Amino acid sequence: MTSPRTTPRSAPRSAPRRRGSCPGVLAPMAVGDGFLVRVRVPAGVLPADKARAIAELGGRYGSGLIDLSQRANLQLRGVAETDLPALTEGLRMLGYVSADAASEGVRNVMASPAAGLDGTEVLDVRPYVLALDDRLAADRDLHRLPAKFGWLVCGGGRLPLAGSRTDVRFDAVATEFGPCFRVALGGTLTDAVPLGLCRPADLVEVAAALGRAFLALRAELPEPPRRMAGLVAAVGAEKIAAALPMRLLPLPAGEGVAGPAAFPDPGAADDRWLPAAFPFGRLTCATLAALAELAEELRLTPWRGVLLVRPRAGAAEAARRLGAILDPADPRLKVTACSGITGCDVGTTDTHADGVAIAERAGLLLAAARMVHVSGCAKGCAHPGVADVTLTAREGVYDLALAAAPGAPPRLAGLSPADAVAAVADLTIEEVLSGA
Repeated sequence: MTSPRTTPRSAPRSAPRRRGSCPGVLAPMAVGDGFLVRVRVPAGVLPADKARAIAELGGRYGSGLIDLSQRANLQLRGVAETDLPALTEGLRMLGYVSADAASEGVRNVMASPAAGLDGTEVLDVRPYVLALDDRLAADRDLHRLPAKFGWLVCGGGRLPLAGSRTDVRFDAVATEFGPCFRVALGGTLTDAVPLGLCRPADLVEVAAALGRAFLALRAELPEPPRRMAGLVAAVGAEKIAAALPMRLLPLPAGEGVAGPAAFPDPGAADDRWLPAAFPFGRLTCATLAALAELAEELRLTPWRGVLLVRPRAGAAEAARRLGAILDPADPRLKVTACSGITGCDVGTTDTHADGVAIAERAGLLLAAARMVHVSGCAKGCAHPGVADVTLTAREGVYDLALAAAPGAPPRLAGLSPADAVAAVADLTIEEVLSGA
């Protein structure tokens, strides 16, 4: 396998732009280090032999770098345009290429990483996730959904997707009717707007109906929203529920929801899985291939990591040698960053290097904070929402804001990368937690 190719540092001055699409195998995206190819892995289940095969393809036709996305997909980086046909054919032989770009683009379904492994989950969601994935690919009416429109199916248990934000959620709950899915719109488990319950057998039809309702109702608005949260804000959840051809079961009286989950605690790992994360979700193809030798199967997670399923003896130490983060208290898990100047044509700072420097210097702060975000531009690809501390790059310098999204009015402006790292390290825990 070839070694990762590096991209020379430069200083592009392009403004942030909304591309209006998501990369895929059939819709690769040109970025700063070549083409980015996103491989959608159904239910996040990646058998070891296919992981090795994808790693080999990424090393042969790309830069040798892979990103683990927040939607639990693999992103192969640095692919030359001339190599796209060969890479696509290789992925097609592995079963990871859709019929066309439209059917591929709508298949944005996240699943519980430990589905079928966790004895405490309400039910194994893999069959429902795969059925939904198939329906989205086959239903041409749903291909009109906007880019990034997403779905989530969570079975509960020890590794829930409580903190993952999406457009339509199906969270498994135990009820008097038996196992059901709590249907909610536009957010995390704690802030998505609940509609009701559906039986597992009805999940696919309810999902398709919600997709159609979204398309119909947004078309009536002068500025159609691109995400479900925007539609809920514009017309209300009741109007969306009324547009469904089926009635949902009522929610249990006084139902409560759990708080968001962070990176799973490896101390709770057992012979079924070992969680391993990587700084900013970045690893090499060689590392992916080596991880595949440590377990029977890999599960991709929205925490920019993997679960090593039924890990072999010595897997934890081997994973550490490969650069994996196994300690949930590691400060690097509290820092998120896009690819920056090394992989994006609008980046002007080395976001990964600056993020690592913050993790090294601001450990005490990060222990109390939820997230520090280092963004290469105001678009905020790695985390478009609010973070405790946000650095937004522009023309090679950073603006620093607290309790803000990328591009928000800064507390400090025009900081060099070194000064920005120092400014974050000098923040007090009280300042960060208060957002002052």
